[in-house]
Amino acid sequence: MATEKEFYELIGRAIADGEFRGQMKEDPQAAAASVGVELSPEQEEQLRRADLGTLATELEQRASKFCSPMIG
Repeated sequence: MATEKEFYELIGRAIADGEFRGQMKEDPQAAAASVGVELSPEQEEQLRRADLGTLATELEQRASKFCSPMIG
């Protein structure tokens, strides 16, 4: 079973990395194993239900709004 830290790191990686996000959607257990993490059945189910793509889009939009005044 992944620790809480490992679980959130997987989510963060899936948000930041579109290819990994696709792997997580296809097979969470295999994606986690590819980075040395073993998921419990409950964690796997949570990841299957999560809409990581929408979350990634929302975070990108928020970051864009936050950073654009700093850049311009």
